[in-house]
Amino acid sequence: MAPTHKSLENLSRYFDGLKRRGMLAHEASLDLKYASKPGLSDVTTLRPGWALLKKRLRGGLWNNAHPETLSIKRCPLMDELGNARVTSNYDELLRMIRATFSSASALSKCFLSSTGLGNGRESSLLHHGKSTNFVVGVDLALLKRFYDAVIELETGEVKSAIMASSEKLLTDLLVALDPPSGVRQLDSVTVIRTIIALLENRLFKNPDYHTVLSKLWKLILSLPENWKASLMLALEKYNKEHLEQLVSIIQTFITLHVYEWRAKPLPANIKLVVMGVDVLREIYAVNEKTQRLSFTSFYNDAVNNDEFDLKEDFTRWRNPDRYPFSFCKYPFVYDPSSKSKILQLDANVQMRHEFQDAVLRSIFIGATCPYLILRVNREYLIRETILQIQQQSDDLKKPLKVQFVGEEGVDEGGVQKEFFQLVVREVFDPKYGMFSYNEETRLYWFNSSPLEMDTEYELVGILLGLAIYNGHILELHFPSVIYKKLLNKSPTFEDLAEVNPALAKGLEQLLNFTGDVEAVFLRSFQVTVEDIFGDMRTVDLKADGGSIPVTRENRKEYVDLCVEYYMEASIQRAFEAFKDGFHKLCKGTVLDLFQPLELEQLICGSPELDFEALERNALYEDGYKRDSRVIRDFWEVVHSLDQDMKKKLLFFVTGCDRAPIKGLASLHFVISRNGSHSERLPTAHTCFNHLLLPEYNSKETLRERLMTAISNAEGFGLM
Repeated sequence: MAPTHKSLENLSRYFDGLKRRGMLAHEASLDLKYASKPGLSDVTTLRPGWALLKKRLRGGLWNNAHPETLSIKRCPLMDELGNARVTSNYDELLRMIRATFSSASALSKCFLSSTGLGNGRESSLLHHGKSTNFVVGVDLALLKRFYDAVIELETGEVKSAIMASSEKLLTDLLVALDPPSGVRQLDSVTVIRTIIALLENRLFKNPDYHTVLSKLWKLILSLPENWKASLMLALEKYNKEHLEQLVSIIQTFITLHVYEWRAKPLPANIKLVVMGVDVLREIYAVNEKTQRLSFTSFYNDAVNNDEFDLKEDFTRWRNPDRYPFSFCKYPFVYDPSSKSKILQLDANVQMRHEFQDAVLRSIFIGATCPYLILRVNREYLIRETILQIQQQSDDLKKPLKVQFVGEEGVDEGGVQKEFFQLVVREVFDPKYGMFSYNEETRLYWFNSSPLEMDTEYELVGILLGLAIYNGHILELHFPSVIYKKLLNKSPTFEDLAEVNPALAKGLEQLLNFTGDVEAVFLRSFQVTVEDIFGDMRTVDLKADGGSIPVTRENRKEYVDLCVEYYMEASIQRAFEAFKDGFHKLCKGTVLDLFQPLELEQLICGSPELDFEALERNALYEDGYKRDSRVIRDFWEVVHSLDQDMKKKLLFFVTGCDRAPIKGLASLHFVISRNGSHSERLPTAHTCFNHLLLPEYNSKETLRERLMTAISNAEGFGLM
């Protein structure tokens, strides 16, 4: 039956809607010159316009070319989807979906790009360029438009047909991968293209379809190793958008089944969790190569909340014979806060063993202290700390207690914190010559020193380990590459740029120079370095480097050797002593859980400062309450500060401008009334995160006094 003029107008508006959503080329237009004029009843005159509209709807759904110049390969399934949306008749579409999604041969060819079929290059399609919309010949953009259009359909019949057919296909493929005859009738490209077509299905975000999704995970994990490697190589071509969607689907699956497993710890539920994290591990390995996503994209919400029993998971990890599965085997799902708790659990286990051994030795052998006790004189802090650590080197994993000679007080954590603050400040003092300070980056780096300072560098490493084991964060200003090196990861040119931007800029100019490199730069494979005494020396980057000129052909090798020298060889002795000290407390499987950035956050705290959370969890003493006027004024002033001033405030109160790894919500922050209005400035007990705030008579006075105090925090107002 031919359409009425009104229906044709409605379809025209639908056509325009498709253009706005990007499903039709913008230059496409609906020519209604053959259509009936308004008011005419002869519908036969509408037929040419109707036919032209259907033609353009079908072509335009995937083609960006003008409708009159169609040249790109057409997708019959998209054709029929467009037709069904116009006519609201889904019979033919359902038939085609069932035929396509139940057959690997059909589905693997349905969404191929124009170059993906019939050109004899199917096997080479695993190896095209970097990020692309064409993966193993499959057009990801076409797949996205198809699934988007399906999701927009009002009827659920099409979705059900896709999922039912997909389930049948996956069941058949699992059997075909391991046939009773032992003869596999499948080819890898067909299977990989089929998997890609299914992975793009956003319907899998719906838990109703997780039964089907679990079969897809099983298929991927059951692939022969060389096929799986080819699939992962194909997934390396995913752009950020497609990889994010895939990770989101996997994470949703894991999260749901973790909660089901915790509610009902049945073997079937844990099997689904294991399947999900096994697939996520494969995708994580892909992302490690491509770096499309931040590693934080792989943190899973279900295991990084207070309801999840980390202690039980740690126990499972430590007893693999009894418990084959633990999330600790998949450390990428844990965020830094969870990893710090795991490390603390490990530290507590070791401390408890040391404590119990000490008690037993005291019973059977003689008095042995169950703590690592450092009694130090403030005046000779570094010397006495080194001496006592050397004397108690076997006790480093015992709980720490610090006592300053001539001072009374029980160390409940505050004295330890002050000790770490003072020692860190001391070892970075230029008088020791251990570290050099870069004014541009405001970071410290190891000195290339002729002095033998192995013991001092080892002490710094031990201090890092002691701080971790005893739950303290340190005010360190090291570049991030230090934490990479502690985890045995090689430095890169980007790391050199963080440590020495001026040097990196010069080397980058060398790499990018288009003229005669040898004549202009006049360099050989040597570098000249200055030690802490100002003496200059020349170092060969390779054998007989002075006689080898840097040319256009070998400049990349020269830059690589410069990176290796400045980041490795020049500081090797100092860094190895530092690393040895760190490893006296922190090494092995627990340390391997961390990414370099996570290790930095564990030692130095997090740069993320949530002062709203700090306000919610703050405590008040000596007459102040949450609703006291001066307290309301204080928080209004704080929230109005820019980020730099907030960091100064945090440093003023705590001695560190970073938050604990679990965030400011976990900081024990106390504000006490320190008398009535006066000219006095606020002061702080940094050891206890304790702010002493006079009861100023106005918000303006409070702001002025607070700004003065925190702007002069270094060596002032701290107690």
